[in-house]
Amino acid sequence: MAGDRQRLGIADDIREKIFYPLVSGRENGSGLGLTIAQSFVQQHGGTIEVASRPGRTCFTLLLPMASKKKEEA
Repeated sequence: MAGDRQRLGIADDIREKIFYPLVSGRENGSGLGLTIAQSFVQQHGGTIEVASRPGRTCFTLLLPMASKKKEEA
C-alpha cells in the first residue's frame, strides 16, 4: 500500500493542507512530521515548498545564509 501511495503523489484533497497539524495521507500517520519540519525551517527564516505529481513528490527547503555580522557576534 505504501508503494502505491508513493506512486500516486500527494492526494489533491490534502495537498494545500499538508503542513497543517494532524493532516496525513497515510493510514497510521500522525500528521505532525511536516508541521514540525515547517516550524523548524521558519524559525531559521526559511521556507519549505512541495511539488507533487503521480510518481514524484519533491520538497524544497530554502534557508538564508548567515551574515558575517551574525557570525562574529
